Amino acid sequence: MSKTTLSLQELREYRLQLQSLIDPLKEKISELEAEALRPTAGAEKNPDKMPAHDADPETRDTEDQAALAILGSEQHIMAEVTQALARLDAGTFGACEKCGHAITKARLDAVPYARNCIRCAREVEA
Repeated sequence: MSKTTLSLQELREYRLQLQSLIDPLKEKISELEAEALRPTAGAEKNPDKMPAHDADPETRDTEDQAALAILGSEQHIMAEVTQALARLDAGTFGACEKCGHAITKARLDAVPYARNCIRCAREVEA
């Protein structure tokens, strides 16, 4: 795997950017987990535990599925951020994990936890 072509200053800036993503992600994940674990069954017996809206079961199920999908996405991004910080520590941040070429600064600016160059990322998605 090739070494990154980023300067030490750029690497520091990416580290700060990645670290700044962690707390908001943790907060969002906690909120989504709380929403996903809210009481549903048996809430009729305890009105204090009822949600603020009276959604029908089908709507409620759709909302739960959406919350779980968002939760999964946020957890995935958190894992990617954590792994990007590990790549910074290992000295491999900014190098494509697939081909070894440098990931462009424009791509890292857009997705600071990117692990592949745009060409390899498109191949993985296809």
